Amino acid sequence: MRKSASFTLPEGIRNGLNTFAKSYCCSGCLHDRASIILKAEQGLTNREIGSMTGFHANTVRKWRTRFLCGLPRLAEIGEKHPEALMDEITAILSDEARSGAPRSFDGGTRRTIQLLACQNPSDYGFVASHWSLALLKQAVESEHIVEGISVGAIHHILLSAEIKPWKIRYYLHSKEKYESYETFREKIRVINDVYARAAELKEQNTVVTCTDEMTGLQALEHAYPDKDAMPGMVARRDFNYVRHGTTAFIGFFNVQDGTVFEPYLASTRGDDDFRDALSLVIDANPGKKHLFVLDNLNIHKSEALVRYVAKQIGYRGDLGVKNKQGILKNMESRATFLSDERHSIRFCFVPIHCSWMNQIEIWFGILNKKLLKRASFTSVDDLQKAIREFVAQHNAMFAHPYRWTYDRVPEVKTYNAEKLLDSTA
Repeated sequence: MRKSASFTLPEGIRNGLNTFAKSYCCSGCLHDRASIILKAEQGLTNREIGSMTGFHANTVRKWRTRFLCGLPRLAEIGEKHPEALMDEITAILSDEARSGAPRSFDGGTRRTIQLLACQNPSDYGFVASHWSLALLKQAVESEHIVEGISVGAIHHILLSAEIKPWKIRYYLHSKEKYESYETFREKIRVINDVYARAAELKEQNTVVTCTDEMTGLQALEHAYPDKDAMPGMVARRDFNYVRHGTTAFIGFFNVQDGTVFEPYLASTRGDDDFRDALSLVIDANPGKKHLFVLDNLNIHKSEALVRYVAKQIGYRGDLGVKNKQGILKNMESRATFLSDERHSIRFCFVPIHCSWMNQIEIWFGILNKKLLKRASFTSVDDLQKAIREFVAQHNAMFAHPYRWTYDRVPEVKTYNAEKLLDSTA
């Protein structure tokens, strides 16, 4: 095999190529082509470089030849105008302009089709929940936007603006965010502040705990054993399974050290269940103050919980009567009492539909991914035993406080397809 001639690059040019080769923020083409030139400098053949980079030897030869042809000019620019060297390297390693056929449809027509795809088909007399390419073709022609357009052309016009009306992604509307933005903003700020000050609060004898529930956890037993993973083959599982009942898991995650309190597992998840579970955490930390981060579920604002907290903090005032008057009147009044900063047991409620602000949701995701999703359980007791063992293993081997980086308050945004198209034009 004929050995390719090696060459020596000036230091400035080599540094510029290394910048592209090591950066994944630049164009992928520049990254790959810079790597080819650096390997060529070492005297490797085109085939050797191709096998290392995944390109055909002819492709390696093309960019090697083009770069060597432009090397004298690069060397000259590197000596006289080093500030322009990177731009010149980019120009040599970039694709040349291609003539191609002119666009069949002008900018105005393309924009009109893009805006049409952002509307609802029912507004144009079609009985459909969303656009398909065939339906858009009918609408474009019936609205006399353009005649004789193909489905492929419409597809190309939409993708150029990253419009995909046949796809949908779920989101969760926070009613509180839109109806009372200042309240929403303050709750976000308070919770971010709690997480930021978790270590400081620990020194002040305060335990910061995130709590929530996983309900309806099924004890599923797979009917047949799994087939283990092998080289070139992932693990396989039969679709058949047997149901053995469900359980509810009330969890408590310590923000300050990343441990999870012993699981409270029961067949129900009611007011008394949550109160009893909470009491176990408080009893396990005698003499300490407590701050709980939790969502707005009704059992988190129950009469039983208020009465328990009032007894623990030595509250001597009148609690009132549930559904009638006083602190116990409704969920809002009970939440106000539980959130009182003067109490040694205090609750921070996340905004409605913002459970992602609760750090225990991160840990629940780990539990589901590492255990519940693929394990097989012969009974509810077997499921509960596995959860307890998983918690013990987590606390002994993997527990650590999470690094909470979310510190901004989301703004209320409105979307307008026409403005978005203007900004990306």
